[in-house]
Amino acid sequence: MARKPTRSVLLIASIAIAFFIYLVLTSFEHGFLGGEVDSERLVVTNRIGDAQPLPISYYDRILALPDIAGATYMARSRATYQTPTNFLGLTAVEPGSFAAFIGDQYDIPADALARFSQIRNGAIAGRSIATQEGWVLGQKITLNTSSFFKADGSSDFEVEIVGILDGKQSADTHFVTARYDYINSERSIDRDTVSSFGVVPKNGVRPDDVIKAVDALFANSAYETRTQTEAEFMKAFIAQFADIATIVRLVVGVAFATILMIVANTMFFAIRERKKEIGVLKVLGFSRRFILCNVLAETFALFAIGLGLGLGFAFTAIMFLREPLRTIVPDLVLTPPIVLGATGLAVLLALATGVAPAFNAIRVPPNAALRER
Repeated sequence: MARKPTRSVLLIASIAIAFFIYLVLTSFEHGFLGGEVDSERLVVTNRIGDAQPLPISYYDRILALPDIAGATYMARSRATYQTPTNFLGLTAVEPGSFAAFIGDQYDIPADALARFSQIRNGAIAGRSIATQEGWVLGQKITLNTSSFFKADGSSDFEVEIVGILDGKQSADTHFVTARYDYINSERSIDRDTVSSFGVVPKNGVRPDDVIKAVDALFANSAYETRTQTEAEFMKAFIAQFADIATIVRLVVGVAFATILMIVANTMFFAIRERKKEIGVLKVLGFSRRFILCNVLAETFALFAIGLGLGLGFAFTAIMFLREPLRTIVPDLVLTPPIVLGATGLAVLLALATGVAPAFNAIRVPPNAALRER
């Protein structure tokens, strides 16, 4: 490394950039997908697609199933506040059943839930959007929706902030929940329909059994259903916008393939330049294993320094990007599994780029090496 310091610095910079790309994009993918949802909750949507409605009358029939511990219903719409580019999520819900359904993900103060049940146009705002907009309890705001339309063609709904909810374990809080009865009574299109139902199986009941029971209940009806686990629903929902995982793998793959070729080619040239030194080591009695380990150690050192710099840059970038991207990536964080994955990748790449040059070095005959000028 010290023989050609400029070359070594450029190699380390290339490796650091590749790992920076890997760490940031992988963290983005993990945060965008929301990680693994550890829940047995189920989501019931229209079999044709999530954008198609379901009759609210399905609610009582779902709740009557013997293996159901609880259920709720939701009507979702994208909304904007004040400007057309200030997006947030708006979900129309039934206060009591919805609060029970999301209880393990969000904290809703008891007094806020009580006000939500009493005030017809009441709304509970997530901490993120409330902090961003400076909303306070009792404030009335107007949200423009993309899916809820009134008879006069307007899609503006005035709601009163009656509470602020907080997420557990970095859950997304960039949304507002309003009362379904208020939204439903005001809209003229898709009245008495919902976007989805949330279902909680009883303890000891297999989710697959409940999935089959719900979908069989509405088979061959005008609105057939598709019931999924919450994790499957989130992945399918995100896949409608982009295959984030494929994009990340393609970008990371191209970056690392380029780095692999650069480092391997540079190491071959470095070994060729050192034929004389290698010959001297062999004449002095140093073993082939020592020479092999020496070359591999240099390659591992390059990747270790590059990985360390990449980690530092990625951590700094994620800290700066976390707040600006919170609306689309609620959980942007450099997690230990991502760091361990990068470390394992660094080891594999170091072996891939160092083994061939190292074996090339130990095959050089001492007399041929000493003749090198």
